[in-house]
Order: sequence, then C-alpha cells, then structure tokens
Amino acid sequence: RDRPLRAVYAASVQLRAPASARSTMAHEILSTVKVAGGTLRRVKHASSSTKTDMIFAIYTPGAAVEPPEGWPVIYWLSGLTCDDTNFSNKAGAFATAAAERVALVMPDTSPRGDGVEEGDGWDIGTGAGFYCDATAAPWSAHYKMRSYVVDELPALVVKSFNVSATAKSISGHSMGGHGALTVAMSTGAYVSVSAFAPICHPTKCPWGDKAFTSYLGSTAAGAAFDATELMLAKGPFPALGEILVDQGDADGFLEKQLLPQDLVAACEAKGQPLRLRTQKGYDHSYHFIATFVADHVAFHATRLREAAVAAAEAEQKIAKLTPPTPAAAGAVAGQPIKCKAMVAWKAKEPLKLETILVAPPRAGEVRVKVVANALCHTDVYTWSGQDPEGLFPSILGHEAGCIVESVGPGVTSVEVGDHVVPGYTPQCSQTTCIFCCSPKTNLCPRIRGSQGKGVMPDGTSRFSLEDGTEIFHFMGCSTFSEYSVLAEISCAKISPAMPLYKASLFGCGVSTGLGAVLNTTKVTPGSSVAVFGLGAVGLAVIQGAKMVGATKIIAIDVNPKKFDAARALGATDCVNPMDSKEAIQKRIVNMTQWGVDFSYDCTGNVEVMRAALECAHRGWGMSCVIGVAASGKEISTRPFQLVTGRKWVGTAFGGWKTRTDVPKLIDQHLAGKLPIDHYISHTLQGVDKTNEAIHILESGECLRCVVIY
Repeated sequence: RDRPLRAVYAASVQLRAPASARSTMAHEILSTVKVAGGTLRRVKHASSSTKTDMIFAIYTPGAAVEPPEGWPVIYWLSGLTCDDTNFSNKAGAFATAAAERVALVMPDTSPRGDGVEEGDGWDIGTGAGFYCDATAAPWSAHYKMRSYVVDELPALVVKSFNVSATAKSISGHSMGGHGALTVAMSTGAYVSVSAFAPICHPTKCPWGDKAFTSYLGSTAAGAAFDATELMLAKGPFPALGEILVDQGDADGFLEKQLLPQDLVAACEAKGQPLRLRTQKGYDHSYHFIATFVADHVAFHATRLREAAVAAAEAEQKIAKLTPPTPAAAGAVAGQPIKCKAMVAWKAKEPLKLETILVAPPRAGEVRVKVVANALCHTDVYTWSGQDPEGLFPSILGHEAGCIVESVGPGVTSVEVGDHVVPGYTPQCSQTTCIFCCSPKTNLCPRIRGSQGKGVMPDGTSRFSLEDGTEIFHFMGCSTFSEYSVLAEISCAKISPAMPLYKASLFGCGVSTGLGAVLNTTKVTPGSSVAVFGLGAVGLAVIQGAKMVGATKIIAIDVNPKKFDAARALGATDCVNPMDSKEAIQKRIVNMTQWGVDFSYDCTGNVEVMRAALECAHRGWGMSCVIGVAASGKEISTRPFQLVTGRKWVGTAFGGWKTRTDVPKLIDQHLAGKLPIDHYISHTLQGVDKTNEAIHILESGECLRCVVIY
C-alpha cells in the first residue's frame, strides 16, 4: 500500500472529530439518565429498514474527554417479548461496562406502530422479530430486523454517538442469543460473540419453525439464520475465537427450544472453540442474566482490547514496509525541519509561539514528531523560575507521545515509524552502568550532566530560530514543539495500539505516583496510607495503593473539590487541613492510633513533607517525598522521628526504568488492567494552546490537560 509517512503519522494519532463537530443522523433523545458514572440514553429515529420509528438504548461510560477513536461497543440483542428497556432495567451491566470502558447498544426486538403486523401470539410479530429479514407477506413490509441491526443501527450510533465502527462485539439472550450468534457468524464484522440461553438450532425447534415459516415462507429457508446450520455449512469462524455461552440447567425451554447440544456438536465437528457454561439451578429469566452479565462484558472487553493491539501492530508493520514518498515528512531526514514551538524566553513570561529549526539527529539520537503533550506541574515549576536548573530560552515539556521521524548513526533500538514515550530519566542499559544493572534504582547518570545543562550529549543544541539563535533543551525531552530530538536511551518504544494522546500520561506524573507505591515503598496488602496533594501524582498514588490492597487510604488536600476523584480511585477518608487548627500530622495519627504505614508528599512543600513523615507509623512507618521543592528549600524534622523507626525516602519517576518499564505499563493499560482515562480532564488542539493549558493547570480544576498537535 502506498502510504506516505505523513499519512502514517495522521493515522497513528488515532483521532477523529469530536461528536459535537461531526454530522449526525436524524434522531430524537427520549430520555437521558446517569448510571455508573456514564450516560444511558433512549433514542428514537425513523428507520429506513423497517419503515417505522425505532427506539434503542445506548450507554456510554463517563469521561471528561471521550476517546477520539470512538468507544469500543457491545451490541445486545434481547429475547422474545422484550424491547430496548429490558436489558437496561434488569441486567445490571452498566457498572462493568463503565469499568471496562465499553459502550452498550440495545435495540428493540421488532418494528412497532400503526400499520405494522402484530402477530397472533407472543412468539411471533411484535417483540419477536427473530433478527432476520422477512420475505413473505405481510411481514416483509416492515420486519427487516437483520438489516436494521447489522447495517442501519451501527451506522447511526457510529455517526452520532462516538462509537467505534470496527471495535464491536455482540451478545444476546434467547432469541437475541440466536441473533447474536448468526449475525457474528455470517458477517465477519464482530470481534467476539457470546449468548445467554440462545436458541441454538431454530430450524429444529417450535419457535424457529413458527418464525421462519411466517417470515421466510418455510422452515428450511431459515437455515441462513440458524447458528448450528451456519456452523456446519460455513464454519469454523477463526476470527471470532472462542464463543461464550451460558445456559441454566433449570431453564424450562432448554430441551424443546434451545438445543445447545446441537451447537456444541457442530462446533466440535468444525473445530470452533466454544465455552458452554452450564449454570446449576438457573432458569431463563433476567435473574440468570444479571448473575453472569459481568463475565460477558469483561469477556468482550478483553477481546476488543486484544483485537485493537493486533490491528495496530499489523498496521504499523505494513506502514514500515512502505517507503516514504518524496512528499512525505521522511523526505527531510538528514535535513533541518521547520516547525512551530512554544518557547520560554524568561521566567513567568507567557510562552511565545516561534518558528524554529530542528536539526537532524546525530549519533545515538532520534528525531520525533510530537503528537500530543500532557502538561505537568514540573513544566510550570521551571517556567515559574523556581527550578535551579531552569534555563532560558528553552522549549519545555516532557510528558508526550511521539512517532520516530528519523534516527542518527548507531541507533538500533527504534526505527522510523515507531511510537515512543520520551523519558526524562534515561536508561542506557550498558553492562558497565551500575545504576542500570541494579534493581535498586532507575537513576542512570549517563547523560545527566548534559541534560541538566539544556543540551544534547555532545554539548550542543538541536533547536534554533531561523536567525541562528540557539534554544536550550529541557529534561532531555522538549515536547512543547511539533518536533524534538531525543537521546536514543531516552526513548521508550511502545505498542502502536496505544493512542498517543493517552500514552503521554506515562511520561511522568501517573507513572511516578504508581511507581512510588509499587517500586519505592512497596506497599503491602492491608496497609494504611496517607497521600498529601491530590493532583495527578497523588491520585496515582491512591490508585496504586488500592491496586495492591491497602485498606485505609487517607487523601489530604486543601481543595475539597478533589475529594470525589480521590474516593473514586479508592480513598477511604478525605481530610482538608484547613478544617481544623490541629496539626494535620496529629490528626492523621489520631485517625490511626499510631500513624499510617506509608505516607506520600505530592506537593513539593517542605512543611508538608515534614507532616507526611510525622504521621508515619511509629516503629516502621515510611514516608516518600515525590513533590519537587523550590530552589534552596530544605526539609527538617526532629531526629527523634527517625530514631523511633520512621523512614524517609524519595523517588524519581517512581523508580521505573524508562525503556524497560514504560512499555510494560502501556501493555497493562491496553490489557484493561491499568485504567488511566480519568486523568485526562481537558484537551486542546495545537501547540499554540500551551499557554492556555498552563492557565487551566494553575486553576486547580485540572488533572492533566493534553494538547494534541
């Protein structure tokens, strides 16, 4: 495929216009309800398939910023007599969907309204569309449920509700289980399929015989809508992987209507993986579904994530096989690149948008296109003039997601097109480096001297204005620029499946907070924890503490607006030091009798650092300094605090080794084990919006503002 590198860059950003900016298909919102932190809507629209009004329900998880790539989605097909409300009101699936970050779409089971044939019983006509397209009169006028579910409904929700067109799975119950199985098998459009008590062989059961004779003219015509017959005729379906089916053994319809043994036999004959879970004592009702629905949502979410990773890796592999065309960005390899950057000329002065030249990478260096940058308090700290190593003029920024544009001589660990997260803590990995070889630290000193001086390892800068004025680097990253040059040993190569606007979060704050818990202090299950400062770093500490099983997590901040986020991540107690004249360390000790097992300063305030130490448990408490104090500040405490068993430690980047560990953290997120979406509270478009991002961060209402270039 002829894909210039510039096109690869565009695809790799994995962004599309937000829902508010995209054209939508005509629809009416009937109701909106908040549930499990997300939004459940009932929607009505005129259907071209059924030639009636149709109603469906859609649930999307809560998010300050919706995923620009669209929500992965599970379509749910309900059973006989149901409509779009049954699953919403009875299944209890929304909390799991919110946790797994997937949307749910729940259509009606048939067309309804004036002029629509209703049928002569509960198992035909209204509420019983059977997910096929009727060809026999009078049903053929409106009963086109397969076309509606497969084509029309997905097109509407993709266009109007920020749902992915490709990251989709399908499930259902009874008649809906039959629909889910047959749609998945016959279209090849779904990543995975599952079912509760499905009608597995409808051409051999009374329900199917009645439906197919009525809708299609004969039972035999229903073979194209029969999961068992489809498996025997066209199976296996390797793209679907394992099919998950739950069946209650107390189901009154099991023997005559559902016939799961027929589907099992067909799958065995064709070599299709099928996991049939027989649930002892369960019937056909929504009580059965509600008991096991979380398993199904998690099953699909896992498969959707795995498919996204595989697709991205395949896309990147293909892109790398395609040489860049002369018009591509890669054509400037070996030459300076002219681009936009926000330059800090003086402390506390607004950054200035400049056109700069970014020189090509030299030996051991990598030039990257910066796709997105998350603003960190460390950037503001240096810009404010408090950083003793702060240099001007410079290009700040160090939390970013990037794509390798070109590499210098001797670079072997990354290549053009790779996705990387810059690391302000490099990792040379040389056998002569006692720091890289030791599991005790991540503080590789190989380029520390030049990095602190604002230059590359050879002592020179890669940034200049067109008039030749040189500009300093910052933390070895300088990502407030559309392009930057990094040392190879500062590049963490990550999975291309990770959206780069989210990957930026792992460049500093979130990783630091998690690592302080997991690496530096090694919090144990059942521990008590106190966290001072509830920015992104502090919340990541709380998240990490909850992950490892801390049972008492005290969140401390002077801004009570941050407490809801802390509680959502696992805080058991929230304390505002301004609510009492009593010293905060004494308050924490009184809450815990002897103090907390682990405490963390995430503020950079030396008085808070002291308070964090002094609320640590007598005899074994450990306090970790994470926040960076202003230039010239010193910490102090009474020596007796240490004599009585407390330990004072510090951490940089949470102890993670950049090139080894950041890719692992990314993989954990892609596997659904490390959620981070909640840290993105704002997004802006364009490097020129960086000053606005600084103002947002300083407002106290922001965790991370991601600027997408």
